[in-house]
Amino acid sequence: MRQQPIQLPFGALAGLCLAVAGLVAAAMPVPADASQFKRIRDVNVSCTNALRCDMFITNARVTLFTVGFRRAAAFDAPVALYLTMREPLAAGSEVRFVIDGAEVLSVPSSAFSYRAAMSEYSYADQDEVRALFAATKAGERLQVTFRTRSGQTTAPYSLSGVVAGAIFMDEVQGRVGREDALAAIGAAPAAPEDEGDMAALDAVPAGLRRFYDGAGAPCADFDGSVPDPLGGFSADIDDEVRLVGLRCGSAGAYNAPFAFWAEIDGTHYRLPLPVMTDEGPGAVMVAWNAQWDAEARQVSSFFKGRGIGDCGTVANWSIGEVGFGYGFVLAEMRVKDECDGVFDETLESWERIWPSAGDKS
Repeated sequence: MRQQPIQLPFGALAGLCLAVAGLVAAAMPVPADASQFKRIRDVNVSCTNALRCDMFITNARVTLFTVGFRRAAAFDAPVALYLTMREPLAAGSEVRFVIDGAEVLSVPSSAFSYRAAMSEYSYADQDEVRALFAATKAGERLQVTFRTRSGQTTAPYSLSGVVAGAIFMDEVQGRVGREDALAAIGAAPAAPEDEGDMAALDAVPAGLRRFYDGAGAPCADFDGSVPDPLGGFSADIDDEVRLVGLRCGSAGAYNAPFAFWAEIDGTHYRLPLPVMTDEGPGAVMVAWNAQWDAEARQVSSFFKGRGIGDCGTVANWSIGEVGFGYGFVLAEMRVKDECDGVFDETLESWERIWPSAGDKS
C-alpha cells in the first residue's frame, strides 16, 4: 500500500534538489482539481478511473460509519444513497434522516439493496434521494437513526463541505455548466488567466510531447487510451517560468499519478519530490491523486491503500527555497498500513514518517 520510491543517498538527494532548485526562482502555483480524491472539511470525494464518484461522510464511533452519495459518469446518471454498516440493519426497521432537526427521509430496511461482501446498503429512488441530497447541501447537521441487533442508534454527521464536494464531483465528471450537474449548474467558471487547461493530449505543450509519444515514453502508458479529460494544469510562476502538472501514466482503480515540470524558455525540466523511506531519504517522480493548495504553497498526495481511503500514504510538499532557488521540500509524510475501516480525517493516528518524532522544526 506504500508507493515505491526511488532510493537515493542523502547527498545525492540533496544535490538533486539543489539542481532542480536552480531552475525556479519563485513559485506561486494555482489550484488544480486534477485529483481523484479530495477531502473538503468534513466531506470526502473519491472517484475511480472510470469517473464513478462517491461523496461520503464518516463517523468511526458508530455502526453506521459511512453515509454517502454515488454517481456514475454517464449523462444524467442516477444518484444513489449508500450506507456502510458494521452490523446489518434489523428486519422490519426504518432508517430516518433528519437534517437540522427536520426529518427529510425515512426508508424501510427492506427497501435497500444490500451487498453483504461490502457491508453496504444502497437506495436509488431518485425523487427521494435527490431531495435528501438537496437538503444536505442546504443543511449543517445530519442525524441518522437506525436499528441493528445491538439496538437503536442515532448517529450525528457534519455536513460542512457538501456543496464544495458536489462541485468537485461535477468537475471530475465534466458536468460543470450542464443541466445534470449536482451543484455547478449553469455557465462553467472561467479559468484564471495564468492557468491553462490540459484536458486533452493535444493541449500538452510541444516540449512535453516526448514524455507521452512513443513506446517507452515515461508517461505514455494509459492502458491503451489517453483519459479524457487528461487532468492537469499550467501556471505562471514568474515572467520566465511556468509550472506544469499532468497525469502521467495509467491509474489504478483509485490512484492516479501526476508529474510536474518547470518550463523555462520552452524547455521542460521534470521535478522530483523528496520522500522518506524505511532506508532513509529518497525521491519519487509522481504524486498520486495530487492537488495544489496555492494559499499553503503545497502539493499534496494521497496514495490510497483501497478505495474508501481508510489506509495508504499521505504526503505534503512545500514549494520553498532550496539552495539558491525554489524546489519541492517534504513537509509531512504519514502512513497507515492497516485497512480497518476506521477513518481519521485529522490523520493524527496515522504513523508520521516525516518529520520524525524528535524533530521540533
